[in-house]
Amino acid sequence: KRDDHLVSDSSSCGGRAPPAAPRASRAVDVSAPAAGVGAAFARLRASLPAVLQITAAAFAAYAIAHWGLGHPIPFLAVTVAITSLGLQRDARPRRVFDTALGITFGVLLSNLSLLLFGRGVWQVTVVLAVVLLLARLVHPSPGFAIGAAVQASLVQLIPVQGVGEFTRLLDAVIGGAVAIAATALIPRNASALAKNEAKGLIGALAQALGDISQALRRGDSDAGLAALEELRMTQATLDAWSTELESAASIARISPFMRHHRGRVERIAELRTSIDLATRNLRVVARRAWSLSWDGRHREELADLLGDIQSGMLELQLGLDDDAMLHQSRQTLLIAAARLEPEHLHGAQLGDSVLLMQCRPLVVDLLIASGMEPEAART
Repeated sequence: KRDDHLVSDSSSCGGRAPPAAPRASRAVDVSAPAAGVGAAFARLRASLPAVLQITAAAFAAYAIAHWGLGHPIPFLAVTVAITSLGLQRDARPRRVFDTALGITFGVLLSNLSLLLFGRGVWQVTVVLAVVLLLARLVHPSPGFAIGAAVQASLVQLIPVQGVGEFTRLLDAVIGGAVAIAATALIPRNASALAKNEAKGLIGALAQALGDISQALRRGDSDAGLAALEELRMTQATLDAWSTELESAASIARISPFMRHHRGRVERIAELRTSIDLATRNLRVVARRAWSLSWDGRHREELADLLGDIQSGMLELQLGLDDDAMLHQSRQTLLIAAARLEPEHLHGAQLGDSVLLMQCRPLVVDLLIASGMEPEAART
């Protein structure tokens, strides 16, 4: 559930309720062009395994259909292999199979139409409508329907030369089969991408926690609002992380080259569960901190405590590559957890104590993410 309702009770916790959330003022970011170039090259590097896989699959499909079976222009074998694999994050074999099946389904219906009604404008229109409707009836994926419709229209519009019409159905089957084989024999390292998503998300949470700390230290509501906006934008990263994990688990089950990654994928999945909960709890903390900061008070002790949790979070990020840092993260978070008692705040109002208590589930989730057993983290 969203945490927006927490603002309404701020007046009962020692602070006045803030007005409707204004947009935080942002300075012009002169580093934006450089950041855009960096993101472009990062995207290029991340796409290299997929490009290699697609290129190899397209070549293999063409070789089988052209040199193996003698089809003069087996364009469907190539296009089906390319379309089925795609550049999207979801590289699961089931998704590849569904796409290939949808395309082959469209080619089959188009070939049947050519056999029964011939080629023409009205035939293309009717076939396209029928393929789209039947595809939506038999499968929930929009990609299934679009893939089927595109290839069906190509079969209708481009005459075949020198061979029978149904050779293109065989080409589609070859392209789909090669695409599925490529997911196992030329696998994408989805577990590495999932790990990168984890690092990015933990870094974003640490940045937001730093903004919350500054909001409390200076009584700066703009910094608190900035933290809320940062945390709202983390949902896309969480979703991408889930997609990468599902792909990694599916590939590891069928690929002989990725089976040894199963243990790592399971650990990253456990980490995601803890970080997802930590994200939700941090949003609650951010909302409370923002409402408190409207009174302009400087809350140094609370800010220092959140700074300690931020340090543990940054060490957790580094710990994804270094077990020693993971242990250090656990120790830092345990020290912070020991201070999560209202008596450690001098002259605190009720709202301050509520915020302190709301930090407890956040720290528990981070401790579990660092490798501590859940029962030990909660005691």
